[in-house]
Amino acid sequence: MRPRKLTRFWRNRTNASAYLFLAPALLILGLVILYPLLNTLWLSFQHKVLIRPDQDSFVGLQNYAKVLADPDVRAAASHTILFTLCSVGMKVVLGMLGALLLNVKMRGAGWVRTLYMLPWLVPSVVASLVWRWIFNDPFGIANTLLQSFGGPAVNWLGQDTTAMFAVILVDIWRGLPLMTLLLLAGLQMIPRETLEAAMIDGAHAGQRFWRVVLPMMRPTLIMAGTLSLIGTFNSFNIVYVMTGGGPAHATEILVTYVFRLAFQKFNFGYAGTLAVWIIVLLTILTGIYNRLLRERGEGDA
Repeated sequence: MRPRKLTRFWRNRTNASAYLFLAPALLILGLVILYPLLNTLWLSFQHKVLIRPDQDSFVGLQNYAKVLADPDVRAAASHTILFTLCSVGMKVVLGMLGALLLNVKMRGAGWVRTLYMLPWLVPSVVASLVWRWIFNDPFGIANTLLQSFGGPAVNWLGQDTTAMFAVILVDIWRGLPLMTLLLLAGLQMIPRETLEAAMIDGAHAGQRFWRVVLPMMRPTLIMAGTLSLIGTFNSFNIVYVMTGGGPAHATEILVTYVFRLAFQKFNFGYAGTLAVWIIVLLTILTGIYNRLLRERGEGDA
C-alpha cells in the first residue's frame, strides 16, 4: 500500500474510532436535550390542557400570537429583564472589584478565596429559604438590625419594590463568587510584563485598569457575562422559594410563569409556546451583550 493511501486509511480509521466513542454521549445528549426541545416545539403549536383532553387540537401559530397580546406575559418579561440586568450588572461590577482585591498577594489569600466561595456552594433552595427567614416580617434579622438603628420594620417580601430588591440581592449574593472567580482567572492571565511596561511608561493605576487590564479582560468578561446572563434569566429557585412570584405577581418572571402555566393550570401547549419565546429572547439578549462588548473592544482598538 502506498504511503498516501496508508495515511488516509489510518486517518479514516481514527475518525471512525472517534465517532464510535462519541456515539454514547451524543445519544444521551439527544435524548435529554434534543427530544425535550423538539417536544416543546411541537407542544407550542397545540392547544393542550391536561385536564381537558377532549379539547386538544393543532392551532398552528395562534399560541404565538396570544403570547404577544398577553398582558401577564408582558409584565413577567419586564420583571425578568429588570431582574436580569440589575443582577448581572452588579455581579460584573462587584465581581471585578472582588477579583482585583483577591489578586493582591497577601498572607492567607487562599483561605479568603475559599470563604468567598461559600455562598456559591450553598444550594440555591437552601440559600433562598435562609434569606426568606432573614427578610421575615417582623421577626427576620433584617428588620431586627433596621430597628436597632431606629428605623421602621419593613415588610420586605410583601411589597412590590422591596420584594424585587430582595430577590435581586439574593441572586447577586449567590452568583457573585463564581463571577469573581472567573474574572480572577482572567486577571491572572494578563502578562505581568505588560503591566510593568505600562508602569514604566508612567501610567497610574486607573490608566492601567482602563487602558490595559479591561481591554485584555474582554474575552473573559464576554464568557462570564454570558454565563451569568443565562443563569440569572433562568433563576427559578430563588424567586419561587422566596416570593412565589408575589406579591400580586410583582416578582413573577418568565420561568416562574411558565411553571405556573404548566404545573398549576396544566396548560402545556401555551407553556410550551412561552418556553420557545424564552429561548428566542435569551438568544437575542446574549447576542446583544456579546455584540456590545465586541463593538466596544473594536472602538477602543
